[in-house]
Amino acid sequence: MFTVYYSNQLYNHKDLLVNVLKSDPNPNPFEAETILVQSVGMAQWLQMQIAGETGIAANLQFPFPTSFLWQQYRLLFPELPKENSFSKDIIVWRLMRLLPTYLECEEFLPLAYYLSEQEQNQFKLYQLASKVADLFDQYLVYRPHWLIFWEQGNIQAVFNEINQSSYLNDQDRENIPKTLLWQSILWNALVEDVKKDEDDLIFYTSHRAYLQQHYLSKLSELSSQEIEKLPKRIFVFGISSMPINQLNILNQLGKYCHIHLFFTNPSKIFWGDSQEDRIIEKITLKQSLDHQDMNNLYKDQGNPLLSIWGKQGKEFLNLLIDNEPNEITFYTEAARDNLLNSVKYAILNYEYQSSFEIKPKDGSIQIHSCHSKMREVEVLHNYLLSLFEEYPNMSPNDIIVLSPDIDSYTPYINAVFECYQHNGKNFDKRYIPFSLSDQKLKNTNPIIASFLTLLTLKESHFNVEKIYSLLDVTAVREKYQLKETDLIKLKEWIKLAGIRLGENINENKWKNYNSWENGINRLLLGISLQSEMHWEEIIAINESYGLNAELSGILAKFMENLTAWHHFIQEAYVISEWKSRLMLLIEQFYQGNTENNVALFQLQQIIDNIFERMKQANFDEEIEIDIISTLFERELSEQRDQLNFLVGKVNFCTFLPMRAIPFKVVCLLGMNEGDFPRPYLKDHFDLMQYAPQKGDRAKRDDDRYLFLEALLSAQKIFYMSYIGQSIINNNEKLPSILVSQLIDYINENSQNGFSHKIIKHPISVFSKKNFTEHISYNKEWVNTKKPLNQKNKEILIDNKNGNIDTINITDLINYIQNPIKFFFNHRLGIKFETYETNFEISESFQLSNLEKYSLLHALSETEEDTYHNFFKNAKLKGELPACNFGKISETELSRLINLLNIKLSQYELNSAKNIEINITLEIYGKIIKLFGNIPNNINNRIILWRTGKLRDKDIIEAWIYYLILNVIHFNIDEFSFFYLNHSEVKTLQFNPIDQSIAKDQVMLYLQDYLSSFSKPQLVIYKNIHKYIKHVSTGSTPKNFYKEILAEDLYFCRILAQIEEINDNDIHLHTLLWFEKMINHIREKI
Repeated sequence: MFTVYYSNQLYNHKDLLVNVLKSDPNPNPFEAETILVQSVGMAQWLQMQIAGETGIAANLQFPFPTSFLWQQYRLLFPELPKENSFSKDIIVWRLMRLLPTYLECEEFLPLAYYLSEQEQNQFKLYQLASKVADLFDQYLVYRPHWLIFWEQGNIQAVFNEINQSSYLNDQDRENIPKTLLWQSILWNALVEDVKKDEDDLIFYTSHRAYLQQHYLSKLSELSSQEIEKLPKRIFVFGISSMPINQLNILNQLGKYCHIHLFFTNPSKIFWGDSQEDRIIEKITLKQSLDHQDMNNLYKDQGNPLLSIWGKQGKEFLNLLIDNEPNEITFYTEAARDNLLNSVKYAILNYEYQSSFEIKPKDGSIQIHSCHSKMREVEVLHNYLLSLFEEYPNMSPNDIIVLSPDIDSYTPYINAVFECYQHNGKNFDKRYIPFSLSDQKLKNTNPIIASFLTLLTLKESHFNVEKIYSLLDVTAVREKYQLKETDLIKLKEWIKLAGIRLGENINENKWKNYNSWENGINRLLLGISLQSEMHWEEIIAINESYGLNAELSGILAKFMENLTAWHHFIQEAYVISEWKSRLMLLIEQFYQGNTENNVALFQLQQIIDNIFERMKQANFDEEIEIDIISTLFERELSEQRDQLNFLVGKVNFCTFLPMRAIPFKVVCLLGMNEGDFPRPYLKDHFDLMQYAPQKGDRAKRDDDRYLFLEALLSAQKIFYMSYIGQSIINNNEKLPSILVSQLIDYINENSQNGFSHKIIKHPISVFSKKNFTEHISYNKEWVNTKKPLNQKNKEILIDNKNGNIDTINITDLINYIQNPIKFFFNHRLGIKFETYETNFEISESFQLSNLEKYSLLHALSETEEDTYHNFFKNAKLKGELPACNFGKISETELSRLINLLNIKLSQYELNSAKNIEINITLEIYGKIIKLFGNIPNNINNRIILWRTGKLRDKDIIEAWIYYLILNVIHFNIDEFSFFYLNHSEVKTLQFNPIDQSIAKDQVMLYLQDYLSSFSKPQLVIYKNIHKYIKHVSTGSTPKNFYKEILAEDLYFCRILAQIEEINDNDIHLHTLLWFEKMINHIREKI
């Protein structure tokens, strides 16, 4: 018997299934109940529901339809292998052998042309074979009769069937015969290849196209013993689409066992004749039609949303009806108490037009527009907190969050949801328990990710970041007995050794002194020699001396193994050699233990599976590492972590077909135009697309139906968010076409419309709008001493300058150079400096400004007659550009340092002394002592210099010295600051200044210095000259913020704390601090 249960609620289906289990228990308690599902998540949910209803969920099996049917085939045909010989993972290797033998045939010219164009012929051949294998696999499932026609030599029958399609254009009609020809030839060749390895009996039962026919024939003449092997009943649960051949087999099985198929039908009114293509066209034309015209177009179509999104479910419904099963209906009417339920009601009753009353506080359908993925997750977190506050009985496991690609949201989810303390005494109530599932294994496990990196090293330049990241994997670090502190040390050593990229020192026409070989040699030499000592062309690094010797040896051993692997994968090998070498690779680089063994076992299992399939296909040719790495990439991309689904927390997961489980709150992230429905390009040689049939799978139709199921699964709230505002210029961006269709539908059926209810969120989490117009629980961003309706124009904290009676000149200079940084460092005790060593990863052909400055600075302290040795050492240490570019740099650096030395040779630098400063000043009624030293006084001449370009901070330092000297009436004959500007030496000098003006300026700086302990002072301290000179053109401080923000974390953080920036105050204070300085500058060559 074949019974179909129709309902709009999955809970109704669950109740019906449990009722069958209770009312008609299996007489054999040892026989497992068979429940076909199409997702692990659905199996988990149903198992939990059955356990909740019956008290136990035992002896239940949840196979997928394809694997279940193969089991049934093997019951009647025991000679069948466990794995189908026509599995796409096997036939791809047969095609790899067969394709090259046909490329010279005229029918295969397009394929031959494609392959002959490519340099990597074998890899391209594999890609083509994979595409064809996927295609043949689809034909076996959805068009098995085509394959039988081909084997019978009846290509014309297939062409006639396709040619009747209304989807074809003239070009299609011209190309299809050519495509049919080469595909049929290749399929027949594949069939003959399989026949050579199997006898006729096994072949005609393993070939799925024939197997289905044989199985259906066999079902009509079963013996009593064979009937006993069949399950007594089969449940089909949560499946919204199935190939027609599988459905026919289930229908025939219904003669011997009871088939219970539960179909979640969105509408209780027959809707199998809706025409979704016409509806989509009408919505596209909507802007040019008036309301009456729209009514006339829609009135014969039923519910527009069901027609647009329901193609997949509609076709499956028609297939079910065609089988004429017993039908049981159990629909639950939706209460029209809010917008969500009103939309559900209209769908359930297949209403073309409805009248939705949207109450002011109706939040059952939510649409949120954000600037980025991070803001989407931040907004979601705040929204969920508000839900738990509004509905105290709601728990985290009542909520599911879906995304088209959960991997792209994973870092933001972890950053937002994990940032609150959830253990111990300091538990933060804002913590929401959550779980992430459906992540690709390569994105969840560092071992898997690093193994894929090892497989892609063939063309690697041994980029230092990429290689170091391997050491940063815990399993690799443990294998080489490294501690985390060792990695920090190694990171600094690698930088000191000048390692950038390249495996060998002699791998190019010129010597690469930034290679790993040279760097490792320098570290190893440093074990026995002091720093800067030579041995042949190697300069020792002192850091590896003594007790650090072992660490250098470990790094050398790691690189030795890596280099050996790199050399090995340059060639192609047979499968047996690849298998043994990959197993050795795991052993060499990863430490096995209880934490790592699961991932390592997965890798070993994939190795076994891949090479077992090659063996089954009799593929014994040599293959390259590119194919091996692609195989692993595919295997690991297809495997997803589903263990964390339905574990009592907020469920974050990917949109997957046939997992439409009801939740109180369904949230969708990433509903952006172009991202959902997910883009999918069909191959032009896929013949199914030209003549689609009922039951065919189309990924974009899958996504439309998933969206419909998500809406219907939401019991209380349906929440959507998308990136609707550009993070660059705030321009509006469109949501997914599905979201737009829902908005249009609600607008058409409600008096006040819905578009105005889309919530647009500000770009930053600290915006005042989050606390006044929206909901935010981010109390860290609120100034608790000030009401929200009062603008936060500045930051004030307790003044602690009462104990300050002395100020060091160096501190004063640091303050004027960067007042915000000084405030954080000295008042708050906060430093944002990163201690991570940034690697140089590109080959050097030109010195950067910093590299040039460093070399010039070191050169300035070197005697001229030792320049040659200096540059030789610099080259061996990898500090100079490669090849002849290094010689060009040597010449330029020598010329510049000589120019500077000529300038400085006018002065007796050896006799330079410091000027000791002790000034007493009265500020705010308090005596303050300014003390310190002014350097480089040579017979009343202050001579300063820098082996690089002049910076704002250099001008400020010189200016402060110059002011102080004028305040104390120091007799200055010269005050000069020499610096290098491109290819010449320039001099910074100041025009004379009155003592009273100098004193007033120093007093201003000191007053602001003391005030800095209660509030930070915002000024423009970069590009000062440009800013002062452009004041008259109407420039504002905002025009200069970006240049500061790009480099200064302190400035970024302070702006984040201030809701409204007072541009006028910044402008005036910048003028007070620096206008006199700029106006007194006198430059000369």
